[in-house]
Amino acid sequence: MHICYLDESGGCEDPDSNSAATPAMVILGLIVDTASIPALTREFLTLKRRHFPGRFHGDRALDHILREVKGSEILQMTRSSSRNKRRQADIFRSELLDIVESHKCLLVARVWIKEAGRKMSPDASYCYAVQDISSHFNQF
Repeated sequence: MHICYLDESGGCEDPDSNSAATPAMVILGLIVDTASIPALTREFLTLKRRHFPGRFHGDRALDHILREVKGSEILQMTRSSSRNKRRQADIFRSELLDIVESHKCLLVARVWIKEAGRKMSPDASYCYAVQDISSHFNQF
């Protein structure tokens, strides 16, 4: 049996509206074989702990799931003047994709590159993307 996790990155605001506004909006489905979930979870938590050790203290191991690593943070690291931060972001992305590939996960996504001066309709964007991703998952 497979499941599909949904998540989004970016927002629907006008890309020029403020410094935190994103140039793109992504809604992604990660299709995973349920048999892979325990190992995938452990490997992802290990990756987060290795790259962001200061966030993980004496909590129980699975509580570390709640400590997010946001895409915007990785993007900031990618744009940093620090070569070490840029390298860490690149390695984190590469290792994350290696985990996804090693567990034969599939990705289905909708990506919008926003026009300058125009915001998106959140309801229409989310509804369309979720219906489309659900359709692809159902066909899978």
